[in-house]
Amino acid sequence: MSTYNPTTSHPTLPFKGEGEGGGGGMVKKDTLNETMTENLKENEIPIREAIEHDIPQLSIHHRKMFEEIWEKKGSYISNLVCSEIEKAYAQKLSQELISGVCKVWVIENKELIIASGGITILSFVPTPNDFSSHVAYLHSMYTEKGYRNNNFANRIVGKALQHCKASGIKRVILNASEAGRPIYEKIGFRSASEIMRLIID
Repeated sequence: MSTYNPTTSHPTLPFKGEGEGGGGGMVKKDTLNETMTENLKENEIPIREAIEHDIPQLSIHHRKMFEEIWEKKGSYISNLVCSEIEKAYAQKLSQELISGVCKVWVIENKELIIASGGITILSFVPTPNDFSSHVAYLHSMYTEKGYRNNNFANRIVGKALQHCKASGIKRVILNASEAGRPIYEKIGFRSASEIMRLIID
């Protein structure tokens, strides 16, 4: 298995209201759900791995994801904060897509990316159920409003899990929004009550 060498510090899992959905952390069981095996029809919109050229559109998706999550909670993110989120995510991708620490998959209609999502490989510690220190953090799942309910999120998660399995990565974690939680639970993710988080001021 290849060795991952992150070029930036490991991100902390966000608090409620600060991350992807603000829900409790979820983890993927060691055995990948066989229903996620890719079985694409010829007439389906193709899915591909993101490249450096895609970073501006991916950063907009990351921003839109947070805007929608906070809006559904009755909260508000200022344009300044949203711009900083978009900029910071672009910086992350410009480093980590090239190094391989981050993998992102996109579905596009012509030249417009209509759905995207990725994983970042973190270094945790070996456990009794997994001797590897590599853990995948699934993040930044977003589909444009006019293209939802087309199974795009499932297909992207499926690609991510296939990559993890091929790389020998058993543990996959995420923070689920209320809208995304049912999708992840059908795939096999379960809430992990033992996860605790702290933001240091």
